[in-house]
Amino acid sequence: MADHIPTPPTEQRENGGVENRLAATVVLIIAVFMAVLDMSIVNVALPSMMTEFGVDTSDIQWVITAYTLVVGTLVPVTGFVSDRFGYKRVFMLALVLFTVGSFLCGLAWNNLSMILFRIIQGLGGGALMPVSMAMIFRMFPPERRGTAMGFFGIAIMFAPAVGPTLSGYLTEYLNWRLIFYINVPIGILDFFLAMFLLKELSHGTRQRFDLWGFLTSTLGFSTLLYGLGIVPDKGWTDPEVIGFLSVAIVSLIVFVLIEWNIDQPMLDLRLIRNGAFSVSLAIVSITSIALFVPLFMIPLFLQNISGLSPIDTGLLLLPQALVTGLMMPIAGFLFDRIGARWPAIIGLCLTAYSLYLTHFLDVNTPHATLIWWMVLRGIGVSLLMMPVTTAGMNAVPSEKVGQATAINNTFRQVSASFGIAWATLLLSHRQAYHTAVGAEQFSLFSPQANETLQQLQNMFISMGQPLFQAKASALGLLMGQIQAHAMVQAMDDVFWVTMWITIATIALAFFLKNKGNGAKRRSMMG
Repeated sequence: MADHIPTPPTEQRENGGVENRLAATVVLIIAVFMAVLDMSIVNVALPSMMTEFGVDTSDIQWVITAYTLVVGTLVPVTGFVSDRFGYKRVFMLALVLFTVGSFLCGLAWNNLSMILFRIIQGLGGGALMPVSMAMIFRMFPPERRGTAMGFFGIAIMFAPAVGPTLSGYLTEYLNWRLIFYINVPIGILDFFLAMFLLKELSHGTRQRFDLWGFLTSTLGFSTLLYGLGIVPDKGWTDPEVIGFLSVAIVSLIVFVLIEWNIDQPMLDLRLIRNGAFSVSLAIVSITSIALFVPLFMIPLFLQNISGLSPIDTGLLLLPQALVTGLMMPIAGFLFDRIGARWPAIIGLCLTAYSLYLTHFLDVNTPHATLIWWMVLRGIGVSLLMMPVTTAGMNAVPSEKVGQATAINNTFRQVSASFGIAWATLLLSHRQAYHTAVGAEQFSLFSPQANETLQQLQNMFISMGQPLFQAKASALGLLMGQIQAHAMVQAMDDVFWVTMWITIATIALAFFLKNKGNGAKRRSMMG
């Protein structure tokens, strides 16, 4: 198999010089950064929204769910829409929708209006990432795509980590509505920059719209993402979960059959037959679990166990985000020089080792140690994500790049949602197990338990509590400590399993190409 697909001369001419490509890349990065940021920045502000709108947790969660569902269901169709109407045109329309949606979210007067405006925002945000990624692959020749994607990866990896910090500061010291309003001036500026700096890429396919593919895709991915989203609260055996996931499975099977057998599919799934692209998809999908599970677990530990505020939690996560942003361009540079295999292998090894260290987490772990573990994981993930993605995309013909980016982002979205649902349920089961074990080992009839309870009881009596209340307070504190330790032990179990999943993925990395993609380099399959 050829090491890369040459970029057509006409496409190279329409992309302009290196300076123009770099400026265009900055425009794309700004837009994607805002879109990815808004998938995590809202979480911290939910309590403030609940208070202002007068709703409970189940109602406010739709502010998150609506955005996620729209993004997840829109991604598969972006390849067709961009090929049909033009990449620049779709990008600018998506940027307008995202910016207008952000402004309306800032104006929202109740929960329903916020959900509707988040849908508008998601219509734009969902298209920005796949369209921007496709434009970068079309703008840069194969020998420079690694570095370009490294800078592009800053938006994808840095934004989720910095979101809680920014949101915590704005919510605690200013106003939660600013998390939306802040997008408006940036979006307007980026729109005018895009108008002058982006050039339209070749497009204009005569392909007919695949209505049945669109309908089954929308139904399948929306029910799949929603079903996975409610798994943490209800479990895999809940009738509602089973119902939504059943509809998703049937719809997606029909969708795959349609797309595989018609001449003009909305999403060309036959690209998966490309070995390099399918290996890339598999690695990115699996390692998305290693990326998102710690991002989900560590804030739980810092806030629920260590008792930190959201902004302090965000500040502790910030070093990882900064290192990840720094490493992304370095990883892209390495890919352009030596290919994806060794950066991916080294990255997976570092990620697995960081997860191994993190599984020793306990209630007394110093924050400095935890920061080091997260920084190490950030370095590992940075070394593997963009090189692996770029290696797979380089194996796809230029005219199929839009389709390939849609497939790539769809797999990433679904795998991340599945990973969080799986990790949350495993955490719940293991916490129940460790709580039972802890309570059994610390039997109330043992001398150690009686001595500890007596000490706690005396402490509460010295604080002015009567005897009966001191006994209840002592018992409650003891059980709370057992449950806290059980939760941390359960997190350690999740990190341990995630480590082995990461280790298993190393075998796939050996199938990646060993050489860079420079035109002067000899093709070589791994």
